[in-house]
Amino acid sequence: MDNRQRESQATSAPKAVDRLLAEMRFAKAKPYIPKGARLLDVGAGDGSFLRHLCGHISGGVGIDPLITEPVAFDRCELVGGYFPQDFEDNGNFDVITLLATIEHIPIDRLSALEAACWRYLSAGGHVIMTVPHPFVDKILDVLKFFRIISGMATEEHYGFKPIVLPDYFSRWQLVKKGRWQLGFNYLFVFQKP
Repeated sequence: MDNRQRESQATSAPKAVDRLLAEMRFAKAKPYIPKGARLLDVGAGDGSFLRHLCGHISGGVGIDPLITEPVAFDRCELVGGYFPQDFEDNGNFDVITLLATIEHIPIDRLSALEAACWRYLSAGGHVIMTVPHPFVDKILDVLKFFRIISGMATEEHYGFKPIVLPDYFSRWQLVKKGRWQLGFNYLFVFQKP
């Protein structure tokens, strides 16, 4: 995807179905986020999840390659770039979220992603991921064709198989692995010992 396509996608307004799917992901992740936590949201998009958590978390940082200018709000900050290579923060986080994000990250970068999560997460903290089953890409392509959804970069998907995540996060405790939305999506929660 070139910069022009990214900017177009970033400025296109999400449709009702996009928002509904995002809210469903938020509802799956929130029970694993302690009140007062400091949160890092990888693949933050426009910061909707951090805004959703205002009043629940003590603060947070969202990183996304579509963010062109830093934005601050309610003890939260959005920064542009890719995690981990473009991310710098001197603090630790209680929770790291990757909601509908991991399937956009090339498989050869997952070890570096895991190592960065380990580095930035406090002991006892959680990494929370929602990941679609590879078959969902076909459904999303149809929904995009009929303009029912707009905000998903399915061209970045490569058929990621969620079942491999525990292999990459093998030094972590797997707290939760479940499927939802008729089995089309997975929820993984890993805890740093």
